[in-house]
Amino acid sequence: MSPDQPHAEADARHAARSGAVQTLTILLQAVTSATQVIFARLFGPAIYGAYQAALAVLELATRAAPAGADKAMLRYVAAARASGDAGGVRRALGTGLRLGLAASLGVGLALALAAGPIARALDLPALAPALRILAFAPPFAGALVILIQASLAARVTRVNFLVRGLVEPTLLLAAGVTAWALGGALRGLVLAQTLTAVAVALVGVLAVRRAFRPAERQGLWRAPAVPGLNRFALTVSAAEVLNVAYQRADMLIVTAYLGAKGAAVYAAAEFLTRVIANIRYAFDAIVAGVMAESLELNDRARLRYNLHLSTRWVVTVAGLIAGAVIALRRELLGGLYGAGYVAGSAAVVVLALSHFLNAGLGLVGWVLVASGRSRATLLNNFLAAGFNVAASLWLIPRYGTVGAAAAALGTTLVVQGAALVQVAWFERVSPFSAALWKPLAAALAAFAAEWTVHRAIAPVALRVVAVVGVGLAVAAAVLFAAGLPAEERRWVDGLRGKVARALHP
Repeated sequence: MSPDQPHAEADARHAARSGAVQTLTILLQAVTSATQVIFARLFGPAIYGAYQAALAVLELATRAAPAGADKAMLRYVAAARASGDAGGVRRALGTGLRLGLAASLGVGLALALAAGPIARALDLPALAPALRILAFAPPFAGALVILIQASLAARVTRVNFLVRGLVEPTLLLAAGVTAWALGGALRGLVLAQTLTAVAVALVGVLAVRRAFRPAERQGLWRAPAVPGLNRFALTVSAAEVLNVAYQRADMLIVTAYLGAKGAAVYAAAEFLTRVIANIRYAFDAIVAGVMAESLELNDRARLRYNLHLSTRWVVTVAGLIAGAVIALRRELLGGLYGAGYVAGSAAVVVLALSHFLNAGLGLVGWVLVASGRSRATLLNNFLAAGFNVAASLWLIPRYGTVGAAAAALGTTLVVQGAALVQVAWFERVSPFSAALWKPLAAALAAFAAEWTVHRAIAPVALRVVAVVGVGLAVAAAVLFAAGLPAEERRWVDGLRGKVARALHP
């Protein structure tokens, strides 16, 4: 699909505008990463490591809480909006919320009952009361994610920006620092986490109301069920649970073998590199909605165009971030978390590669979701979870945090490789395009320059600034020398016009 064909320019503008808002949201969510740094320093490695183990269990619960209804919103709400069917939007919202409420209450109860056995399995007695406090969070977290994804499917990004970008990080930081000031240890920290989940969900409900027309949101709880939505959602939910299992199994196994302090070091390395894949998450829900529209209209050219465009943009940014994180890994770990966390610098290199691959290839998974192939997603995550647990059990006792990172990298290859094959087979599309070599070349050139500068400059502050500045300059030079694709040229020309008008009104 060329940029002058129907929908292309509109989709590119929507992706650019919405991607910018989502990226800004993620940048604001960096406060959450900063919050983790603050918590690590305030509470110490032992409490922070136990807290991270509790969060790993909580993430498994909160991913199961919506019962896949959040992903169903990206398929069914987007398709109904594309068809102009307000009743279809209302039925999809009502069906998803009813399913999510029932599932999330069950998940919360299960977490409370399993708190003791989980704590004994990890040999962390303090974890049991912490998990019982966190058991109140899944119903609120489940409702919030369903509503947020529904708003994104309706092409409204301001709700996610407000709730996840501004309110959530701010409240979590304030609640956690308050817990420390009041002398709270692990229980105080997880109580802060739970209260934040409740408050953010309430704000989210108020914010989402304005994203939908009255005909789309009135009578949600009484709206007839959408045929097939529950089956699709529950299959996706099983895949989601397996997804978080393979993402967080390494943390729990690290805790079991290396203790709370080892978990703290690995958590710091994982948080540091997670920012690489976050740029892809800015496009996930946006691209999923457009893909659902394209498949609803049987427009394969539009599907291919949007997948290529978004992948190229994600790789451009993720490649730059990955290179800078690897080059500055010791400075970032030591400066942010403390000298004891520098032990995770080798794991950072492996995790950075894992997150880069996840960013560059991960959008293909949304083709499977948008096309309704939830069983393929379930199969992929089943394979990935099995691989991650087996690899972690074998590698972590032998190689510690580096072994955990290697298990994560192998798991990424398994799940994304399977999705690549399936999407190519079922939908005849792939994320690879002729223009993709340009951001890859720019990222490699930038990393080479960053590595050279890093070795040449001694003062730490000057070294960090120089590495980042040189990396950006070299990447920009390579991209312009290689020739910008049409969408990027249009964006740069627009930016030049705005600057010219500002300088010469």
